[in-house]
Amino acid sequence: MNKLYTAVMFLAVSSIAVAGGNSSHSAHSGMKAGSGVHFFGQLYVGFDKRSTGSGNSVDSIRYDGGKSRLGLKFKENLGSMSLVGHAEWKFDIADGNSTSDSSSSCNDAADCRTFDLHIGNLGFMTPLGYIGIGSFESPYKTMGMYDSNMDTALALNAHGATSGGNFGIAGTWDSSIMYQGAMGPIEVGYIRGMSSETAAATAPNVKKSDYALGVTVKHLMPGLELGIARSHDKSGDSNRGISNDKVFASYKIMPNLGAFYTEEEIEIAGGGTAAGDVTTVGLHYTMGNNMIQFVHAQGNMDAATTDYDVVGLSNEMTLSKSSSLTIGVTRKGTEGTDNAKSTFALGLLHKF
Repeated sequence: MNKLYTAVMFLAVSSIAVAGGNSSHSAHSGMKAGSGVHFFGQLYVGFDKRSTGSGNSVDSIRYDGGKSRLGLKFKENLGSMSLVGHAEWKFDIADGNSTSDSSSSCNDAADCRTFDLHIGNLGFMTPLGYIGIGSFESPYKTMGMYDSNMDTALALNAHGATSGGNFGIAGTWDSSIMYQGAMGPIEVGYIRGMSSETAAATAPNVKKSDYALGVTVKHLMPGLELGIARSHDKSGDSNRGISNDKVFASYKIMPNLGAFYTEEEIEIAGGGTAAGDVTTVGLHYTMGNNMIQFVHAQGNMDAATTDYDVVGLSNEMTLSKSSSLTIGVTRKGTEGTDNAKSTFALGLLHKF
């Protein structure tokens, strides 16, 4: 892991030009050249069947990941720079809850929060890149995130095939400052927690001086992308700080076939993922209006008795420019005494 991490870092630093390509999750993605407010959203509803070992499965027509979204963006021309804003809320149209079925903050009322802010920020797009403040998806999430099922019941982070939690692929950061820039084939991103508030009701999900960064290098050869990312918890391990580190790459083998790879060294456990090393490889194959994703991941955990393998197979069928249908299954098998866990899911998505 360390050798590969060093090699990628050397490659990025030694490149004369710095890197391009905006993630679809970035703070300023999707903005048009003109000013004005742009409303957008998507509706998702799905059925999932989750089973553990030989026990009875749990069937649901809902998902607490909040893949349904409503949001707005705007861009105002200020001359040499632009003011950019982005606010996005998540919810679940099947059961009316944004996150879970109950919340202790409102006496376990089932409809405690129908809408939950996913990200919200204001910033400036300048000739040197974007800088903003608010809540964001961090570079650790947006760079090298190849799972097309993110935020569904089939999501890899929900099965240990990638990291979880605020410092992993699933997390967003509150009360932070964000920078994104690109030049030539290299894109860089950096986010830092800015709030030292500690009261439970107002504390952000990351603390002051926590940071995440990422570097993506594209077009070193046709169809090749690679990069590195890090999330750092400054208060972890008795305030000495601990980190999650990720190396990632993707390669377009042929027009309808692509391969991807991530390797994570996880010190910050969270979101169902323990500390250890997780190696994930996968394929994306396009056939007509179908995009098939196959993934295999291996978790080499610090606690050896919890080592595991994850296998996932899914298909996203495009129904129109705005709608798609996803079906798939993901299974996690452990080497220890824990039971295998599997999820079968079927979901319908419409974007507008």
